[in-house]
Amino acid sequence: MDEKATGSFYTPDTLINYMVAYARDRIVPLNILEPSAGDGRFVPLLKEFNCPITLIELEKTKTDILHEIFDNECEIIGSDFLNYAIKHDKKYDLIIGNPPYISKKSVPSDQRNASLDLIKHFELEETLFQNIWVSFILGSLKLLSDNGAIFFILPFEFLQVQYAEKLREFLEKNFNTIEITTFEDRIFTTIEQDICLVYLSNEPKGKPYIQYTTFVSDTDKTQTFQSVIMRNKPLKKWSNCILNDNETEKLKQISDTFPKVQSFGEISPGIVTGANSFFIVSKKKISSFKMKPMPKLSIISKCSVIPSLLDFKSEDFSAIVNTGARSYLINLNDIKEETFSTYLNEYIAGGLEKDKPLNERYKCRIRKRWYDVPIIKTGEACFFKRFHRFPRVIINSAGVYTTDIAYNIRFKPDYEAASFVFCFYNSLTLALCEYSCRFYGGGVGELVPNEFKALSVPYSEISQENIQHLDELLRNETELAEIVDYVDSIVLEELLKDDIEFLQEIRTRYIKRRMKLYDRTDNS
Repeated sequence: MDEKATGSFYTPDTLINYMVAYARDRIVPLNILEPSAGDGRFVPLLKEFNCPITLIELEKTKTDILHEIFDNECEIIGSDFLNYAIKHDKKYDLIIGNPPYISKKSVPSDQRNASLDLIKHFELEETLFQNIWVSFILGSLKLLSDNGAIFFILPFEFLQVQYAEKLREFLEKNFNTIEITTFEDRIFTTIEQDICLVYLSNEPKGKPYIQYTTFVSDTDKTQTFQSVIMRNKPLKKWSNCILNDNETEKLKQISDTFPKVQSFGEISPGIVTGANSFFIVSKKKISSFKMKPMPKLSIISKCSVIPSLLDFKSEDFSAIVNTGARSYLINLNDIKEETFSTYLNEYIAGGLEKDKPLNERYKCRIRKRWYDVPIIKTGEACFFKRFHRFPRVIINSAGVYTTDIAYNIRFKPDYEAASFVFCFYNSLTLALCEYSCRFYGGGVGELVPNEFKALSVPYSEISQENIQHLDELLRNETELAEIVDYVDSIVLEELLKDDIEFLQEIRTRYIKRRMKLYDRTDNS
């Protein structure tokens, strides 16, 4: 089987060397378990502990290799680790390795059932099981001795994804020592995913803490960052250990003085079509249906089509339409079929001729007529939930709809959309976006609805002159630092200069990590 199918990616020797040395400094185990042994590349160094080693591996071709090389030195078990963990109670002092990364939808049924059994064993919620590495953590915890340690290579997403929040909270209750190691460079270059090392143990009478350390790479052990969290536990996202206790508390103190996004009005995601490429079409395609008037809605389905700006006007939308981009949603709600043109009927019929007919897709098949897309109201402002260089929010003067790429905001009478959007681009709110988001390969950040609603925004009514000036700065693609300084000078004038510099520094710290903008200049 290939690496992608099995979720197994071979661990570099340099990383194994680091992990074993790290463990040797912290624990003297009486026995060791490697639950996903692969080709046994951890074993030569683990033998230096001079204690019994158990290797578990599911794939027969790999277990044959393990028997050939280590048969007289290790206990080798050809089994699925998850089933082994459920059926056995033998305890291990050190459980170490690189568990597979396989998403729930690709996990075989027997491993899926075993995963759910482990979750039930610990009385956790089934929604926690989204990837098999979650199951390996729980299986290892079941087999861990009272004074033992788990040391795993895990995807960086473990530190931040929402579905693993309950697992992180559970681990904080079960371990007083949590040490996280990250790297500036990508260790597994063949996959678009960063990793982290997570060491879990219980120090005798130790005060609970989470330590977060960053090195340049597995080959360059230059430490570039370290912080410790002791007071602000449980921590929703372990990735936020990039701030220490004092910084975390200061950020919270500043943000608590300003209103949250959710207090400004009604917020909802955009339209879910179930098949954007079918329901959202170009102006030329709309014309080809030869219906007058053609029932359509102006819509944005990709943030990237909107140029840098603050105020999205009708002429901006027209410019997008004229590029040939898909900009119109076919809206057939309340339109009788007998009024459909021949061309429109042919188009709808074409949606049923695909490899998987559109009317069989979940979002489509639950509708009375599969092609009637539920319409969500437009917003006076739109926040795009995914972002790259910086978060984007626009004044929706054009009155366009969006797909679920955006959160649409409809304001209470006391607030103005234009003022809110202007105020959003301040150092505090942008820092909170970085603090609250999770990010993916390539540095793309994302805020889920409850994270967006919890952002603080220092709101005040802004003059039309200032709004227009910020719109011009954005359209001219002015440096972000200058834009933020301009907004700060108006909406954060009550904050101390040191506080604003603090917000700018931590935002920069987050952006450097998210986008890997590390300074490798040799100053020697």
